[in-house]
Amino acid sequence: MRLFLLFFVLISLFPASLLQGQSYENLVEQSAAFIENNRLDSAAVSLQKAMSLEPANTNNPVLLLNLGILQRQLGLLDDAYISFTASLANNPMPELVLHNRASLLCDMQRFGEAMEDYDTLIRRYPDDVEAYYRRGLLYLEQHSRTKAEADFKISEKIDPDNLYTQLSKALIYKLDDNWDAAEKIYTSLIQSEPQPVDPSFFMNRAECYVNTDQIFRASADLRVVENTQKNNPYFYFLRGRIRFEQFDKVAARADFKKAGELGYEATLVDEWLKKTEK
Repeated sequence: MRLFLLFFVLISLFPASLLQGQSYENLVEQSAAFIENNRLDSAAVSLQKAMSLEPANTNNPVLLLNLGILQRQLGLLDDAYISFTASLANNPMPELVLHNRASLLCDMQRFGEAMEDYDTLIRRYPDDVEAYYRRGLLYLEQHSRTKAEADFKISEKIDPDNLYTQLSKALIYKLDDNWDAAEKIYTSLIQSEPQPVDPSFFMNRAECYVNTDQIFRASADLRVVENTQKNNPYFYFLRGRIRFEQFDKVAARADFKKAGELGYEATLVDEWLKKTEK
């Protein structure tokens, strides 16, 4: 959805008279059409062609942002980083570029650089609730709960009803093993979010259900998102726990192994694999 919105912003910059017969503009429209048909590699090529035709075009920073998003979805993380960084110069939406680059850097395990981008976002946009939430997550990765909670409290002061404020509260509830309170937040988000609902909400609620012995409900939540989570180790780990509680140790063991293969935390995987051997 974000990609389409960016293209609409970009195309709106062009007078209608320029959208006919001009290769640069036609390539931009072509790229949007490729995205609609899920041909992301072709969409990226169209954007690259457009920028090579007019390297001085003032709209190129927006194209570079879109290109970076496409490259990230295609798994070309190094290329995406280059595109996002190049996009920052003269971009009309620098906060959007910084958010995308910071998130990408987290995927690349370059957490220090991601922290720098979130620091920049908060310095430039002190009411950016999402930036506080994301930086708080990085603080938790550094085992600095005090700093994380400080960021979460700031976001609550700015906008207590914001999605990321609610996610912050749910996370703290989970850290305190208050699974019932966390579940209520995820349920509220699932019921209030426009379709399609973020799969992570179902995943997190399933975890809450597992930890409150509501196995049937946990299983139902995972079934809702199963088709979108084939490469998510967290999904297999949760499903493994559910199958273990259902006394299907063989299936649970297969799920725990799959979670490990996809990069889930090895110590937790080993711990649960041992349980399936008993």
